[in-house]
Amino acid sequence: MEDDSKTREELLEELKTLRTRLQEVEEARQVIKKEKNNQARQHAEEEVRWTQEREKERASVGEILHFEKMEHRHSEEELKRTREQLQDVSFKLLQAEETERKRIAQEIHDGVGQHWVIVKHRVENILGRLGKEITAPLEDILPIIQVGIEETRRIQMNLRPALLDDLGILATISWFCREFQKANPAIRIETKIHIQENDVANPVKTVIYRVMQEALNNISKHSKANLVNLTLQREKDHIEFSLQDYGQGFDLNAVYSRMSPEKGLGLAGMRERTLLSGGSFSIESTRGKGTTIRASWPVSP
Repeated sequence: MEDDSKTREELLEELKTLRTRLQEVEEARQVIKKEKNNQARQHAEEEVRWTQEREKERASVGEILHFEKMEHRHSEEELKRTREQLQDVSFKLLQAEETERKRIAQEIHDGVGQHWVIVKHRVENILGRLGKEITAPLEDILPIIQVGIEETRRIQMNLRPALLDDLGILATISWFCREFQKANPAIRIETKIHIQENDVANPVKTVIYRVMQEALNNISKHSKANLVNLTLQREKDHIEFSLQDYGQGFDLNAVYSRMSPEKGLGLAGMRERTLLSGGSFSIESTRGKGTTIRASWPVSP
C-alpha cells in the first residue's frame, strides 16, 4: 500500500511537473507567436512604406514626364507656328516679287516698248516721203528696229505677261504654248484643260504659270523631247497640274548631288513656289523615258 501511495504521489508530482512544462511551452509558444506577429506587422509596415515610397517616386517620375511632354508639345507648337510664319512671309515675298515684275513689265511696255514703236513709225514715214535712192540705206534699219520691239516684248512677257492679269491662266497657257512652239518647232505640245477659270485662286494662277514656264524652258534646253503633254484639271476638291515630256530623262539623285545653288534654282524654285502656295510638288525622271512634273493644290472654298 505504501508503495502504491508513493507511486500515486510520484505520478501526481510528475503530472504537476508536466503541467508546468506544458504551461511554459504554451507561454513560450505565445511569446513566439507574438514575436512572429510583431515581425509580420513590421514586415507589412515596411512593405507599405516601400510601396508608398515607390508610389511617390512614380508620381515624381510621372510629373517629370508630364512636364517634359508638355514642354515638348509646347516646343513642337512653337516650331509649327514659326514654320507657318516663315512660310507666310516667304509666300508674301514671292507675291511682292510678282508685283514688282508686273510693275517693271508695265514700265518697259509703256516706256522702252512705246519708244521703239514710235521710232519705227517715224522711220517708215520718212521712207515713204523720200525717194528710193535716198531711202535704200535706211531700209536696213527697219529690221533692226523690229528685232528691238520683239525683244522688248519678250522681256516684258517673261517678267509677267499682262494676259495673266487680264484674261487669266487658261488663256495664258494657250498663248505661252503657241509662243513656245513657234520658238521650238520640233516640240509639239498637247494640252488637256478641264477646269474653270474661277476654280483657280489668283496666287495659284501665278504659280502654275511660273512652274509651266520653268519646266518648258528646261525641256527646250535639255530634254531632246519631241512631244510634251500638259494637263490642268480639277479632280474633286483639288487642282492637278502635270507636264510630261518624252525626252531623254535624267538621274534625279545625280543631278541634285552635283547641283550648285545657282543651277538648282530652277527645280528648287518650282518646288518652293508650289509648297509656299499651299500645294504639293513632285518630279519623276527616268533615263530614256522622260520626265514628269506634278503639282497639286486644294480648291479654295
